[in-house]
Amino acid sequence: MTLSAEQIAQIKSWISKRGFTHTDVQYEIIDHVASAIEEKMKNKPELSLEEAFSEVHKSFGVFGFQTFEESIANRLNKELWRSYGIAIKQIIKSEKILIPILLILSLILFRQKFIQYFQEFHQNVFLTSLVGSIVYYFVLYRRKKHIKNYLSFRMAIGIIPSLLYVIGNLSINFLRHTNLNFAIAVYSIAIIGIYGVFLGTNQMINKTERLHNLYQSN
Repeated sequence: MTLSAEQIAQIKSWISKRGFTHTDVQYEIIDHVASAIEEKMKNKPELSLEEAFSEVHKSFGVFGFQTFEESIANRLNKELWRSYGIAIKQIIKSEKILIPILLILSLILFRQKFIQYFQEFHQNVFLTSLVGSIVYYFVLYRRKKHIKNYLSFRMAIGIIPSLLYVIGNLSINFLRHTNLNFAIAVYSIAIIGIYGVFLGTNQMINKTERLHNLYQSN
């Protein structure tokens, strides 16, 4: 037998009630358990859908579907870091490198012309990082409400505020007390790294969009 759309929706609801609320996780679990439920209901026609689901869930052992979520999270984490690496390589090998170069040159020029204000610059980097992370979250969540429940989306955007906060703390607590040339070198690396993370994050969000469209079409 083949499960109907209504039965799939019911299974999705039961999965959600067990604490698995991320849409992509739910569908991956469904992909794994639907065939097992179909087989059980075929062999035991007297079983209801809920009874078949309960038996399949028990067959996964003590941790139930948790292993699926952990496996998906690990896979997504690897994909994210791979996308960051690819994005940074693309920046270095393409015209995109002009953006960080211009920012770095502006930083060097600022240091040469306004060296007396460079210590205050560190403070501004910290404040800009905090404000930037808040604005980033607010804007992106408003634009991407339709995929906000996807684990891939949450993991993709989760690193940005953390990264900006780390850079801000590094700036105010360490770089402001070190050699100016060394500070500029660190900022230069950070600019390329942050740019690469933003591009890699955008790639993951686009992938989540395609996955969402696929789910909606089925």
